[in-house]
Amino acid sequence: MCNSNIARFRLVVSRTLMALLLLAAAQTYTAQSRNWWILSDRDNAQRGDLDELLGRKKVYVNVTIFDTRQNLLINTTERNDILQTVREAISSQKDIKMVTYPEEAEFAVLVRTATGEGVGPNFSLLLDSEAEVAIEVVVLIPGTRRRDGSRVPRIVWDASSPNVQTESVSAARFIVDGFLWELKKVREKR
Repeated sequence: MCNSNIARFRLVVSRTLMALLLLAAAQTYTAQSRNWWILSDRDNAQRGDLDELLGRKKVYVNVTIFDTRQNLLINTTERNDILQTVREAISSQKDIKMVTYPEEAEFAVLVRTATGEGVGPNFSLLLDSEAEVAIEVVVLIPGTRRRDGSRVPRIVWDASSPNVQTESVSAARFIVDGFLWELKKVREKR
């Protein structure tokens, strides 16, 4: 009799812990999807155009590196190099100010790179399967307000390449420079 009570107690405790873990995971996912500067689902993001950046000066920059190969650590040196070169490109614009925290930003520049097997055909100059790099740059602003007060991400500019022919740092700089050039042209028209 005592063993069956212990078994029931353990079952109740384990189910309660599992429910709490699932609840915590669901809240984390929900919190991430409420932040307009996080693009977790492109299909649910709104689409806008570059004109919507007129008058916006504060930008948040985020760099993410994915490695499709198993058991490999993300190269933080490469991430920091990409972040530094993107910041240098943006700081060359006198009318844009970078902010540390996304909550302070009026728009966000997301740079995502993916390396490893399965990224795409290898067109790199090194002809090395380890050198496959895909890159994407997305510019977001806060979109429509949701019922909970958060905002939907709104994509106003994006560019990507499934396999760049140079290292990711140079590719990121090239794409961000392209965005800044287009933004400058739009601002000059106004």
